[in-house]
This record gives sequence, C-alpha cells and structure tokens, in this order.
Amino acid sequence: MKNLNHQQQDTFQKQLKTFEKLLMGAKMAKLSSCILVGVSIGLAIRSRENNLYVMLLLMGVLAVVFFIDKFLSLKEIKQKSYTQTSLVSGISKFKTYMDSRKKYEMYFMAFWILTLIPSASIHFDSNIFGILSVLAYLTFVGVFGYLSYKKTEKQIALLESTMEYELQL
Repeated sequence: MKNLNHQQQDTFQKQLKTFEKLLMGAKMAKLSSCILVGVSIGLAIRSRENNLYVMLLLMGVLAVVFFIDKFLSLKEIKQKSYTQTSLVSGISKFKTYMDSRKKYEMYFMAFWILTLIPSASIHFDSNIFGILSVLAYLTFVGVFGYLSYKKTEKQIALLESTMEYELQL
C-alpha cells in the first residue's frame, strides 16, 4: 500500500511537470506575440512618413494585442499549487484554451502578416529573393506551429488518460 501511494505521488509529479511545460509553452506563445507587436511598432516608427503604412501596421498591432488579451490569457488556468483534482481541472481548462487559441490564431496572424506586406515590399524594394525568403520563413513558422499544436494535443491526451487512470485507483 505504501509503495502504491509513493508511485501515485511520482506519477502526479510527472503529470505536474508535463503540465507546467505546457504552460511554459503558452507563455512563450504570448511572448512571441508581444515580439510581433514590437516589430509592427518598430516598422511604424520607421515608416512614420507614410500614414497609410503606419495605420496598417497599427491595425496589425491592435489585432495581435486583442489576440493576446482574448486568447493567450492564462489567468484562469495558472495556480500557485496543484492537487490531483485541481490538476485535472487545470488540464481541462488548458485543453479548452488550446482549442480556442488554435481556432483563431491563424486568422489573427494572417491579418497581421497582411498589414506588414506594404512595409515589407518597400523594405525589400520588391526584390523577389527577399520576398521569397520572407514567404519561406512564414511557411516554416506555420509548419512549426502546426507541429507544435499536434505535439501539445498528444501531451494533453496523454495527461488526460493518465489522470483518468490515477483517479480510478
């Protein structure tokens, strides 16, 4: 009996560690979005002579800030400490968070990218190599993001299944 309790504690610690890694990934997504805001603001300052570019870039900033506030907030998920029951609740909330984030992230990021096109075309002087490099980079980021979502979904499913098994014991 004592060994079973120790094993459950070890399993809980592993689950908690995995969940905290998922939360750290979500924080990194928020940081990345803040960097996008900084890029747009920097480009807006650099393009301050052209009001149209500045307005487009600021629209991109507003869209990303809205996305950060609405879809990247971890307020309801994060806790100072977790118990077995609160971890189950946190995982469930995190799954909902990831579903809504995945549903809307592509649209907000695509809009942000569209607001960059006029400034980027001026910056690269409509150079085909520069524009293709940017498109290749964005494709890489998109594929990496897709793979990250898939990995996160697998980790959430694994956490849920181990949590269900633990609760049955």
